[in-house]
Amino acid sequence: MLDERTVRAVQLTNQGTDRVAVIALARDVLASNPSACDTHHCLLVLDHAGEPAEPPQHPTDASHASALIDAGLHDEALEVLLRPDESAEHLFARGRFNQEQGHHDRAYADFMAAGQAAEAGGITNPAVLPWRSAAALSAHDAGRPVVARSLAEAELVAARRWGAPPAVGRALHAVALTGDPACAVDHLTIAVQLLSTSATSLLPARHNLAQALATRGSHAEAARTCAATQAIARQLGCPLWIERTRELGERLDRLSLLTPQESRTALLACAMSNREVAAEVGVTTRTVELHLSQVYRKLRVKGRRELSRVILRLGATPP
Repeated sequence: MLDERTVRAVQLTNQGTDRVAVIALARDVLASNPSACDTHHCLLVLDHAGEPAEPPQHPTDASHASALIDAGLHDEALEVLLRPDESAEHLFARGRFNQEQGHHDRAYADFMAAGQAAEAGGITNPAVLPWRSAAALSAHDAGRPVVARSLAEAELVAARRWGAPPAVGRALHAVALTGDPACAVDHLTIAVQLLSTSATSLLPARHNLAQALATRGSHAEAARTCAATQAIARQLGCPLWIERTRELGERLDRLSLLTPQESRTALLACAMSNREVAAEVGVTTRTVELHLSQVYRKLRVKGRRELSRVILRLGATPP
């Protein structure tokens, strides 16, 4: 049986109500020659509290699937996720898989189901299962901005009440991507600082920070952030983020080749016809066509659809 102090620490962690008491209880247990089971649970609650702790010795299927997703091994992750399991952790991992595959509506449904399962089990702490922020990002990608903002802001309130830096950092990351774009860089900068000890959350936050900087027009800083993020990914041995930062770096390099006239034309062309762009800029339609042909060549895209994806959806605007 678990020590009463361990049980209380787990309960408080799941509720997300008293981080200070959780840390004290867990450290008290670990200092009293605990059983292997008590040790395992106390290390977990310390990890959720943002305190230094060793990872679990025997990961669950859900945590194994999440690790495979982080490594970009999606086929292997799918094999694990096909096993019958309706636990909150498994549903959350399945949501992550669907999100990576671009199935945003499915991912949103999985994350919401994970939240329902977690709350049914008494788990409301976003440090234990950050389902709201994950659902917020899926809702945002699925074209539900109001729902996305509401979920992200609710997670930030809960994370701040708990107080663990990684939980607050993850919530701020979600708020940055679903809220006011003008605040994105500020939110992501703080999120990166708070996530410095959480490698799996740090790399996507830094990647999005580089994108947000590029969107704001701070291209030199975006390039530096991207390069530093790639260096961290290499140091940690994360091939998925090595590749993603490489791709972003290449896009930033190509965007820097555009002239001011080409940059403006490219941005306007994402939402306007050539005739409308010409009227907006005050040039002939032929001039717009010439500018766009140069843009397509420099950015290595074949038309407007790819241009919009590079400039808008991927979060990097020309200098």
